[in-house]
Amino acid sequence: MIAAILGNGPSRVSYFQNKIKYDTVVGCNIPWTDVDYTIILDEEVVTRWKAEPNMIKVPAYFSVHSWEYIDRPLRAIEFFEPFKLGIVKPGKEYDTSGHVACSLLISKGYKEIDVYGADVMFSDTLKSRSHDFFKNHPDPNSSAHIRGWRNRWQRIVEGNPDVIINFRK
Repeated sequence: MIAAILGNGPSRVSYFQNKIKYDTVVGCNIPWTDVDYTIILDEEVVTRWKAEPNMIKVPAYFSVHSWEYIDRPLRAIEFFEPFKLGIVKPGKEYDTSGHVACSLLISKGYKEIDVYGADVMFSDTLKSRSHDFFKNHPDPNSSAHIRGWRNRWQRIVEGNPDVIINFRK
């Protein structure tokens, strides 16, 4: 089984150039193309989605934090319940929706995962399409976040030697 994670960095465009057929395609936050489901960690994402109901049209895994926010103070369980695939628990300070998606896919038995839009693995920037949507997104030049996100990816790769994780540029 092979899956793709579609992050939000500039290298995401290579997804369209790659002709690989995936068993599962996972988005991060607000998907920018067709995906099977998305991963949502932050309250800013659910707040925006509630205000713009057509923004996301696929099922989602929600973090514990975002689901609690949906319940209170947003009080929108009825809106989000039909989209809910499950609850995920980000484990580390620098876990992003991409990291959580990768860990989830590994737990589901995927042995090959292509990651698009994780530009932090190629350059010292966090530049992301998410900056267009959210205010709480880290500064694209934050060296602490760059190190944190990159180290988190490296720990996932090193902790799963039986899984092929390709960072597509």
